[in-house]
Amino acid sequence: MAPPPTSRCLALALILIGALCAAAAAARFAPADNHLLACGAAAPAVLPDGRRFVPDSGCASTRLRSSSPSLSSAAPPGSPPPPSSLLASARVFSCRASYDLDVRRRGHHILRLHFYPFVPALAAARFHVGAGGLLLLHNFTASSPVVKEFILPVDSDVLVLTFVPDSGSTAFVNAIELVSAPEELVGDIGTLVTSGGAAQIHELSSQVFETLYRINVAGRKVTPFNDTLWRTWVNDEKFLIDTDSSNYMVWSSSGRIAYPKGSKQMTREVAPDNVYNSARSVRPGVNVTWGFPVPASSRYLVRMHFCDIASKALYELYFNIYVNGDLAVKDFDLSSATGFLAYPYYIDFIVDVKDEGILKLAIGGLKKSRSDEVSGILNALEIMRMNKTSGGMDGDFPIDLHMEYVVSKGIGEFARSLLCGFIFVGLFVALVTLMVRLRTELRNNGTAWSWRQMNSDEGKLARTYQLVPSKTDY
Repeated sequence: MAPPPTSRCLALALILIGALCAAAAAARFAPADNHLLACGAAAPAVLPDGRRFVPDSGCASTRLRSSSPSLSSAAPPGSPPPPSSLLASARVFSCRASYDLDVRRRGHHILRLHFYPFVPALAAARFHVGAGGLLLLHNFTASSPVVKEFILPVDSDVLVLTFVPDSGSTAFVNAIELVSAPEELVGDIGTLVTSGGAAQIHELSSQVFETLYRINVAGRKVTPFNDTLWRTWVNDEKFLIDTDSSNYMVWSSSGRIAYPKGSKQMTREVAPDNVYNSARSVRPGVNVTWGFPVPASSRYLVRMHFCDIASKALYELYFNIYVNGDLAVKDFDLSSATGFLAYPYYIDFIVDVKDEGILKLAIGGLKKSRSDEVSGILNALEIMRMNKTSGGMDGDFPIDLHMEYVVSKGIGEFARSLLCGFIFVGLFVALVTLMVRLRTELRNNGTAWSWRQMNSDEGKLARTYQLVPSKTDY
């Protein structure tokens, strides 16, 4: 008897859902390098997003070097539970130490360092962290859970991540992520905004970036589970300087964002759908401004994301973009930039923040817009600090990041090194014995090795080795 129609429909729906899930999983970004280390842990830690962090003491593609034994520390019994199972342990260093992370594909990588001081001794730790010879963190301390994220170019087959305790202190880390970044994540051209105007600058791809803010404008928090690069985006409301709700509107869309087909610049790895499905718009004739506390005397990359989910037709929005009070783009027409509605687009701005310690971003509506309610729109933004010098994020400091010593991380590596040494000595002895025996046999047969110079075909002297009769044969 044939199954009822309801059962058949349910079965087809389940098959369709399974196929969609499989397609989504296949389309998810698969990095060539994907180091996920639970430092000091005795067992793997699995996060809600499905990623599996392995103990740093047993990873084949990672080597831990230190001039003295490092310690694995765990949260003591009775202490508050950690925010994540990934933060339940830590690797503690009393002297300079490093992780050697194998790199399969050179290029830009995302480096995330997780810190959680679950005991007072770790909260008091002061140390420096470097990667590839560049100082990332100087005089760093962690009084609460924090993730420090960097995007950096890697041009070698091994990235050396170094921890240097300050004098009389220690260093620690709870977890390490090193993930290959997609090529489209970092562009090479940006717009430098100053009080004198805006101009293009190049070679951004050679810089190192520290992520300070990822903002989902007018939207909910986006967790690593919903981001193909495992990023976190937070809501913008607490950063709004203009709190007059009559100046802006909040938009949300449940539709699928249409990424340009075949585009090497705009993909879901640049930003996920969730940040383009929400936006905050500005009315004609007014501005909406956001303010972000940042370290002073630094240069920043500001990436502003746009996606027109508010217009009913093309060419309805016209607005200005301001970076730290300076006009960055005048009469911006998003439709001309994309050619479609609900198409994502972003602009990279470069700005120097001097003594004020706050970075202000704004969109200003223009009365030339066709709508009386919507003139400009912003969906998301990112703020990243750029390295001041080629030696460090904060400049050049006399911190030695080079590991001039090589101390293995266990008896296993020592045994392997010793075995390799014995094999080399054995091969050398065998080679010498073979040469002595061959020479003896040749002498007994009345021949010997000799060499002479002869002219080559090109008229140059060539050295040749021959077997020639010895004098005893004459």
